[in-house]
This record gives sequence, structure tokens and C-alpha cells, in this order.
Amino acid sequence: MEYLPLAIPALIAAFLVYGRWKYGSWTGSFMRSSIRRTIGEIELGRSMGASQALKVHTMKSSGGEADFVGLVIVSKAVLGGSMQGYKLSKAQAQELARYLSQAAQS
Repeated sequence: MEYLPLAIPALIAAFLVYGRWKYGSWTGSFMRSSIRRTIGEIELGRSMGASQALKVHTMKSSGGEADFVGLVIVSKAVLGGSMQGYKLSKAQAQELARYLSQAAQS
């Protein structure tokens, strides 16, 4: 019983490390797929030891699902960081590209 408080964090850590090993990256681990190709990265902002970037990946789905586009916002700071991933179908990615193109031309 005295090891129970350590068992839960150990299981979570094991789950995360297994996902990293299986999918080849932290991004793949969190999105449950492998990165097929990194298309590009845009720096969103930088200030006093912190930065944010938007990364665009083509992702290979596991389990027979259709491949998709992964958008990942990565925030880095001196003592920490975070990552927020979004899955877009190819149709959704094309629609988003149209909206961004229209906004950039306005």
C-alpha cells in the first residue's frame, strides 16, 4: 500500500514513454499517429525566455483511418513547455487554407 502513490505516476510515465517509442515522437504520441512529413513551422511569438510556434505535419493514421494533417502549437519557456495538437482531415485543411488565403488578401 505504501507504494501506491508512486504507482500511478509510474504508470502514466510508462504510458507516455511507450507512446513516444511506438509513434517516434512526442507529437505522434499525443496524436496517436506517426509523422509522415513535417511541412513547416511558423514562429508565432517570442518574449522574455518564452516562444510559441505553429508546426504543420502530415500524419499517418494507425488502424486503417485516413491520413490527416496535424497542426501543433508548441510553447516553450525557461522552466517548462506545452504542446496542443489538432487533427484536421484533408478537406478541413484545404478549407482552412482558403480562409487563411482570403484573410491575408483582405
